[in-house]
Amino acid sequence: MNLCVVGGSNGGYATAADLALAGHRVRLWRRAAAELAPVLKAGAITLAAEQRQGAARLDLATTDLGEALAGAEVVIVPLPATSHEDIAQRLVGRLTGKEIVLLTPGTLGSYVIARALARAGAALPFAFAETGTLPFLARKTGPAAVAAPVRAANLPVGVFPASRSKAALERVAALFPAARPCVDALDAALTNVGPVIHPPLVLVNAASIDAGRFDVHAAGTSASARKLIDAVDAERIAARRGIGYPAPHYDMATTYYDDARAAEGLYGAGAREKLVASGLWSETVTYEHRYVTEDAALGLTLLESAGRTGGVATPAISALLGVFGALLGRDMTGGRALDHLGLGDLTRREVVTFFHDGWEGHKWSRVIR
Repeated sequence: MNLCVVGGSNGGYATAADLALAGHRVRLWRRAAAELAPVLKAGAITLAAEQRQGAARLDLATTDLGEALAGAEVVIVPLPATSHEDIAQRLVGRLTGKEIVLLTPGTLGSYVIARALARAGAALPFAFAETGTLPFLARKTGPAAVAAPVRAANLPVGVFPASRSKAALERVAALFPAARPCVDALDAALTNVGPVIHPPLVLVNAASIDAGRFDVHAAGTSASARKLIDAVDAERIAARRGIGYPAPHYDMATTYYDDARAAEGLYGAGAREKLVASGLWSETVTYEHRYVTEDAALGLTLLESAGRTGGVATPAISALLGVFGALLGRDMTGGRALDHLGLGDLTRREVVTFFHDGWEGHKWSRVIR
């Protein structure tokens, strides 16, 4: 398959290398020429991962997005959700209407980018798809090397509009066999456990993080952190049920922290042990890390608003947003909240209908005003 990978993130390098090693034709776009130069010099990205290892030769690595997009059947965006508005502007006038744009993960970015393109009067792709989590847990180990010690065992994928799910999911599953179909993009977004795990770990370990390099996964998962994680996850699952989304909900207590059922989880048995053993997550974490700017500011606001739509209380999530707002000195309302995205006055049934119909539905003209 002809693929374009957008961005030079940890996940971007892992995705480009993995899919190139799988035999696909991969073009990688990165906007910073100086940071892309080592890949051009090496002629490849070296991957160390579960199932695949080695030097992955790309069809093209370029700072020209139009060149990278040419002929792509699937455009993969493995970037933080904080980049989605910028990516939308870069895609204006560059899509053909035939490609799938896949966000890994999305945090409802499929809708955010679609709305931005429509507001700009630009062509939309055939469909957007977004995953509920990263296909790999990855960190770069050099300027042209990346390690991915954990690969997703169950990768939730939702399509926007969901009416186009069958054709879109066929392409996604050909790239990621672990893909698991979701009802729609919001269903997939509400399986994202980044906002469940990361904000509590950052908050409970704030003093250690302030002191310098710290591994929140290896050293930070204390009993207190688990209590807060479990409370947030219970609210996430209640919101999903309130809206009417079916299992699996990928609850953290039994499918991540308990190996007895870990095979049913997002990353499979032994995932946490592999992540900790790698030592790759010993890093400097500031309040501008994506654990906060993405998972709290965007992920938690989405979860809180999903609770409102589903008619359930989210006191732990709301409290975290209040505390991070005080720590950052900024307003933590808005973000990816459904009401901030023009969807807050929809009923539960209308929300599901909207994400099924997308830009083919009668409410689309209202949300793009």
